[in-house]
Amino acid sequence: MGKLDGKVAIVTGASQGSGYGASVAMAREGATIVLVSRTRAKLESVAREIEAAGGVAMVHPADVTDRAAITVMVEDVAARFGRIDVLVNAAQSPVIRTAPIAEISDADVSELWESGAVATLALMRAVRPHMIAAGGGSIVNFGSGAVHNPQFYGVYAGVKAAIQAISRAAAIEWAKEGIRVNVVFPMSESPAADADFALEEGRTEAVRRGIPLGRIGDPVEDIGQPIAFLASDESRFITGTTVALTGGLTYLR
Repeated sequence: MGKLDGKVAIVTGASQGSGYGASVAMAREGATIVLVSRTRAKLESVAREIEAAGGVAMVHPADVTDRAAITVMVEDVAARFGRIDVLVNAAQSPVIRTAPIAEISDADVSELWESGAVATLALMRAVRPHMIAAGGGSIVNFGSGAVHNPQFYGVYAGVKAAIQAISRAAAIEWAKEGIRVNVVFPMSESPAADADFALEEGRTEAVRRGIPLGRIGDPVEDIGQPIAFLASDESRFITGTTVALTGGLTYLR
């Protein structure tokens, strides 16, 4: 028996990094996983991994900035499975996150906002009626420790700060409906992190040295497992909070 048996979970950004980790970890705990990202081939690879381990996964390619596509995806999931219990908003544009605010392009600003805070809010609102019908649910949104050290990450940090504020508001407003909303700060191995670290020679090792636990997190064991906990009834008294999954790199004041 897994802590998520019988639950249906939608995970955006599920093809790699922490979204992949959340998908695999929640599948191990018995959840049916709806894998969402733009690239079908990558999603199908994750689905095969989940199914080979005895889990259940559904592939649904979609761009989270496409409101119509997201609406169709949510309605398809509800029609197929009869419920939606968990939403993990891990998707974020692969646009490089590091940029001085005077130099970042308007196109990159728009893409970061649309794929981050705007898409996160849209998905939260789309799943809410289905979670209410299911008797409640759990939403886990992705923030970032960049909100505490935003220099050269200004727009990206601003997007993540907005996600935190939206999440806190929803946690309070939707509590009476049985919907919990929390935020995680993930620090895990991922293509996006690799691209960011590659901008400066030696940055990967510098980041690793700055993490008290001495390593960058594993997407499944270090990021996915805590998300599975937040998605489950074991965390039924936790809402409106932020959990730093960063090996001690980030602390909340």
